[in-house]
Amino acid sequence: MKKYSIIGLLIFIAIVIAVLTFAIGFIKIMIGSVFLVIMGIAILALWIMWKVKKD
Repeated sequence: MKKYSIIGLLIFIAIVIAVLTFAIGFIKIMIGSVFLVIMGIAILALWIMWKVKKD
């Protein structure tokens, strides 16, 4: 019986680590997406300012 409880505990720990890894990866992807949008807006603003000054 002790062997089965240890195996169950190891499986539970593996599932928790997998979920945490997925959650951390998801959070990093979301933060990266936000920074990409901010960078895109900054580049667009820079391009618009450059066009206005050139004309």
